[in-house]
Amino acid sequence: MKTPSDAPTPLPETKGTRANLLDGALRVFAREGLQRATIRMMAEETGVNELTIFRHFQNKEGLISAVFDRLKETSAYGDLSSEEAWSGGLRENLNRFGTAFYELIEKDEAFIRTLIGEARRHPIPYRKIIMDAFRALHDRLMANLEAAAHAGRIRTDVNFSATVDMFINMLLAGMLKNSEGCNDGYTPAEYVATCVDLFTAGLERKTRT
Repeated sequence: MKTPSDAPTPLPETKGTRANLLDGALRVFAREGLQRATIRMMAEETGVNELTIFRHFQNKEGLISAVFDRLKETSAYGDLSSEEAWSGGLRENLNRFGTAFYELIEKDEAFIRTLIGEARRHPIPYRKIIMDAFRALHDRLMANLEAAAHAGRIRTDVNFSATVDMFINMLLAGMLKNSEGCNDGYTPAEYVATCVDLFTAGLERKTRT
């Protein structure tokens, strides 16, 4: 059994090098896909030897995990994770979520496209990393909808997990379409606002006549 003194000494944090490696990994993953990409490709992309990447991330799975961990450090993800993001009314919360999420996925659009394109081929460990990265946002929005339903402000006869997935997919589909210039004269902000309007209208409680 290893004692604390026998444990490997962690490498000092070198932010410049680590950031460079993650930037390079993101480019390679976007270009080659998660499965086809190799540590050698990433070493060539970033101008380091393979051992440097292994020292930072141990293996390819560790590198994929680090790429998604960095996603959580972006301002858009941070905004969605804060308590303040969920302190307003439902429409305000949805608009804030929609705007920040759209910004989040638009930033790495090429990578998102690749993830979607090979989604059915992701090994289970990779799939878990991807799902865990977005689970917190999914759960926060679902909890917000459940609270609104409990307070009597929206319908209760819907599956809120499926409802959240539908809203996220609307935003994702719009970003992918708009990034190709197929928006027919509306801005991303107008698209998000329209999604929020229609989504909110569908959740409103129907008044009996």
